[in-house]
Amino acid sequence: MTIAVAIILAVMCVLISMKIFLLLGVLLVLAFLFKSTKSVAFFSLTLVAGVFFWFFDNQNHSQFQVGGLEGAVTLNEGIVVDGNTFRAQVLYQGERFQMSYKLTSEQEQKQFMRLNYGDKLNVNGELEIPGKNRNKDQFNYQDFLYRKQIHWLLKVNAIEPLSENDASWLHRIKNFRKSQLEKIDTELDSQIAPYVASLIYGDRTTIESSVYESYQRLGVVHLLAISGLHVNLIIAGFLLLFRRLGFQIEKTAIIMITMLPLYCLMTGANAPVVRAVIMAICLTGGRLLPIRVTSLQALCFSFVVVFVFNPYAILEIGFQLSYAVSFAIILSGRKILRKVSSNLLSALYISLISTISGIAIMSYHFYEFSVVGVFFNIIYVPLFTFIMLPLSFLTIFLLNLLPALLSIPSVVMKMAVNMSEALALMLQKMPFTTWVTGRPGPILLISLLILVLYFFYYWERTGKVCRYLIPICLCLFIGTVNLSGKVSIIDVGQGDSILIQLPWNKGVYVIDVGGQIFLEKEEWKKRKEPFSVGKNIVTPVLKAKGISQIDKLIVTHSHADHMEGLVDVNKMIRIKELIYAEGGETKDIMKKALQALSNVPTRAVLAGYSWVKGDATFQVISPVERGEGQNNDSIVISALLDGKRWLFTGDIEKETELALLENPLIEADILKVGHHGSKSSTTQDFVDKVKPAISLISCGVGNRFGHPRKETLDTLESAGSQIYRTDQRGEIIYTFSKGFSFGLE
Repeated sequence: MTIAVAIILAVMCVLISMKIFLLLGVLLVLAFLFKSTKSVAFFSLTLVAGVFFWFFDNQNHSQFQVGGLEGAVTLNEGIVVDGNTFRAQVLYQGERFQMSYKLTSEQEQKQFMRLNYGDKLNVNGELEIPGKNRNKDQFNYQDFLYRKQIHWLLKVNAIEPLSENDASWLHRIKNFRKSQLEKIDTELDSQIAPYVASLIYGDRTTIESSVYESYQRLGVVHLLAISGLHVNLIIAGFLLLFRRLGFQIEKTAIIMITMLPLYCLMTGANAPVVRAVIMAICLTGGRLLPIRVTSLQALCFSFVVVFVFNPYAILEIGFQLSYAVSFAIILSGRKILRKVSSNLLSALYISLISTISGIAIMSYHFYEFSVVGVFFNIIYVPLFTFIMLPLSFLTIFLLNLLPALLSIPSVVMKMAVNMSEALALMLQKMPFTTWVTGRPGPILLISLLILVLYFFYYWERTGKVCRYLIPICLCLFIGTVNLSGKVSIIDVGQGDSILIQLPWNKGVYVIDVGGQIFLEKEEWKKRKEPFSVGKNIVTPVLKAKGISQIDKLIVTHSHADHMEGLVDVNKMIRIKELIYAEGGETKDIMKKALQALSNVPTRAVLAGYSWVKGDATFQVISPVERGEGQNNDSIVISALLDGKRWLFTGDIEKETELALLENPLIEADILKVGHHGSKSSTTQDFVDKVKPAISLISCGVGNRFGHPRKETLDTLESAGSQIYRTDQRGEIIYTFSKGFSFGLE
């Protein structure tokens, strides 16, 4: 346990600052001076772990530079054919690249589906730097690849599969797994195939997103991932089988120690599986040796082994959750469960221990956690453990050896899947299934971790739960309170989405939600899960800020780049009122959205509509008459926020700007530039009248329209206006009384 804590402390210090890490050396010297043996041992371990992590990280660099690349690459990991997109991790001259290629025909798609790990491809493409998160507190793809020791995206223009193969033994294991997943997908019933693939081989990519999200809301999605529970069940099954076959315990143990690493590799070697396998090997090996190995010792040993082989693993979400829950169950769980006589109460306590021990990690990485998961795990754990998992193993066994008998387990498993999904879809409609916590800041995160330790300490001592949960709940609630107001221009690419948060959560308003235009594609080109601005950008940004409901969502006009993400946002964030301009509902995109949001109160407005909340005022000054949802029909809002006048202009063009020149409310300190900086907007007369000190432009990096146009930039600069652009700075955040900050800082 001491070693694990030392490693965590060392990595945190190295990541924060080398000066803080060097401070550990000072503490070690002090420990020597005061002759504290335990402190000397602890700080020595911390320094060794820190130096090891620093050295490993220092070796993680690339020999290549931005530019063209031509040569033969080897398929190494993560082969994916998704519609007309081919992705894989490849090896070239000893370095890993994340490769992507646009398939040109259905025939080529089928050809690439037959590729295996170890195959060589002759490619011609460009090396690009992976992108960072453009919005604050979002997933950082560059860091993610860096921790996999990948420094470049290889965008391939031309590709040719070669006849030669350079498959290692590890590639052969991956190819076996790939062939099994293909067999499951093609030969099993489409309803049970995703569950068999997930429970046996750890592949969750074929599970329908709606079903996956239902499990996620209920807090039982972890059951679809291979974990210690699966490994322990496998061990129990094989022990029973070998015992029936007359094997001695020693021989059985040796067979298990040999087989478990292979199973680990076949399932993708994710952190929970690696932990469970190493622990099982330690505990099984302990029976062969004249030493007693405890669960805690096995857990700590697995922690050290994983860290030594891959120091970056400690930064992975799966690793953090797996070890946090395991340490909590071993250290506190046993003491707590000793006092429990009921099996039902015991299951409830284990579920509660798992939830509380992972609550800080869930809040930091996912911005929410399931409130009801504590209770629903009692239903789903037995269903998956004793019905679906054994049936999955039986199904895969018969699929490979006796396919004629597949119908029996398939029928039973289909019944179990139907019951599981129907129950999940029904229960996830309950209110308050999840608690949106936002991403806690450093101080709040440390406070939360301390309160979690405090909770377990006093639960062990007193046996009481509720009173010690209250401080944790208060800490989580504080994290959702926006103490100072903010205006955020969310970077949604080529589109608009503006978030306004008033101080002390007095109001949350969103102007547009971004989106993209989807063109009709041939069936083979369609991706399984198309990218969605609403689902993949706007919703995570809102949740990271602790937002679970929007007081008013204003759609300025009925164009996809301003509202296509509306339906997806509504699925995850409660909208209390939807506002749009009169006539906007005549366009198909708005008609469909209103049908999908039939349970949301709506209001069609024209100039004159306004609202006040505290010191903040909002007034719609355009359109003055019913329109058709076009650019010039955009809702224009004049707002007073933090004592400054703001003008939000949607996509208005010069005709509407001309009509607004006589309106005194267009004068503003801060202007959200119309139509992404198009040359058809932001005329000289309009800018002269608005007199903006600061101009904000929302547009996509390298967009095909060339926004913002040079003419527009020249007009704003000649007026002495400071320009901030999302394509250059990412998310633009204005904090009341403080000023601007940016997502790419």
